[in-house]
Amino acid sequence: MKKIISVALLLLTIAAFTGCETNSSSPPTICMYGQEYVAPNMPVDELPEGYTYLGELSEEHANGTGLEGCKMYAVTQLDSIPDFYLYQECGTPIDDHTVDTENRQWAYVQWIQVKAE
Repeated sequence: MKKIISVALLLLTIAAFTGCETNSSSPPTICMYGQEYVAPNMPVDELPEGYTYLGELSEEHANGTGLEGCKMYAVTQLDSIPDFYLYQECGTPIDDHTVDTENRQWAYVQWIQVKAE
């Protein structure tokens, strides 16, 4: 039961961060270079060390999330992009698992590559 509640909270958090309408059965995704990315984590105020500016997210890669034009950051020394951060408008964290979607802020949101099953 705890796992079901955790998954439900995760999906609500993802929807709150993106600020776009989503199908309740799947989280919003960004598609780049044949890979899909989701944002399961809470936003952060500062980038982790090692992430550098890549440019702005294109409309095509934004995949209907409304995040085109957001600044994108990744570790450029890797051969692939397992994750990246977008500087985007999102809800404000209240605690470790809850965001206030009415109180909007600009923060860094980590997008993580979805692994094929």
